[in-house]
Amino acid sequence: MKVRICLVALCSLIFHCSAAYGQAPKKSDRSAEWEYKQLLNNPSDELLNHFAKEGWEIVAAAAGDSYHMVILKRSKSHPLFGTQTSEFRKPEPPPQKPTCKLTLAQAPVIRGLRLGMTSDELFGIFPANEREEVDRAQLLKRAELPPNYGHTSFRFTLSNYATKDRFTGIGSLAFELFDKKVVSINADYWGAPQFDRPGQLMEIITKQFGLPETKDWPRYNEHSSNPSLSCEGFTFQVHGYSESFSISLTDPTYKKIVEERKQADRAKKREGFKP
Repeated sequence: MKVRICLVALCSLIFHCSAAYGQAPKKSDRSAEWEYKQLLNNPSDELLNHFAKEGWEIVAAAAGDSYHMVILKRSKSHPLFGTQTSEFRKPEPPPQKPTCKLTLAQAPVIRGLRLGMTSDELFGIFPANEREEVDRAQLLKRAELPPNYGHTSFRFTLSNYATKDRFTGIGSLAFELFDKKVVSINADYWGAPQFDRPGQLMEIITKQFGLPETKDWPRYNEHSSNPSLSCEGFTFQVHGYSESFSISLTDPTYKKIVEERKQADRAKKREGFKP
């Protein structure tokens, strides 16, 4: 308690000093021997090291029930005295390498539906009436334009199609397409058997689709209701486990291309902008 009181008193003294000299003296004002700065919200070691590299030293620290504070100072003799400290950017963690080595070509096939199939192949399985053909053509055309940049989606209620018997147990299917190729499949299963725990369903799914055993899935346990697996060529996720559940299969590489197109389009618009 005494230590905290002393720290608070010291911080108060420093605040009075910084008020007299100014927290960030102007470059032309060299009368102050020190400049001061306060960091709130329990600054990380990385942030403190960042300030240390620019000549800042820790003067005091104080903590209370609702705050954590560190006071820094920088000497007039330092070459960066009076200048603005550069922005601290926390380095992004390196991307985790997938433990599953399966490629896109080895991705699961759901009743003949696979990632990478073309829109023509997909629509051949779900033939459309005249009105639906027009709607599909318009959606594919709009997908080429901003803000879609090649991306669009379709959903099929299987009871509406003659091929429904091929998909017994699946109520609906949703697809994401990029440049007229399937990059995501979501299958909603209805009326499945009742499982006592997610692990029972996962044993069947991994065997059916040739996926690694669940013991090799990151952060998986037998009671996980939304297990997911990232492989080199695709991601696979299961939602739910009893009677009604869904499977999502995605090729995530298209997202980077969409973002690149978006940024290129924005840059082009900025170049042509005249205020």
